[in-house]
Amino acid sequence: MEKNEPLKNVVKKIIKSLEDKEKKNLDMLKIWENAAGEKASRHTKPVFSKSKKLVVNVSDSSWLYKLTLEKDGLLRKINAEIPNKKRIRELQFRIGDIR
Repeated sequence: MEKNEPLKNVVKKIIKSLEDKEKKNLDMLKIWENAAGEKASRHTKPVFSKSKKLVVNVSDSSWLYKLTLEKDGLLRKINAEIPNKKRIRELQFRIGDIR
């Protein structure tokens, strides 16, 4: 942002940034649902992606265990839908809010 940039332009940039972030989150949610499948998607929610790591909340310990066993296959499915430079290297599952 420039020092004397009009407030209108600053607000537009902020809104654009928020829209881009929301689109990225929706894209990752859809990619996760495709990779994990309908049943697992009802018990999980991707919460954030940072430094090539995707953190996914799961509803309980049985889903945590099941998805941990399927981690390699899930990573392959996710990365098949993501451009090379944005590929996920690590999946982390944790019990947490899935709403």
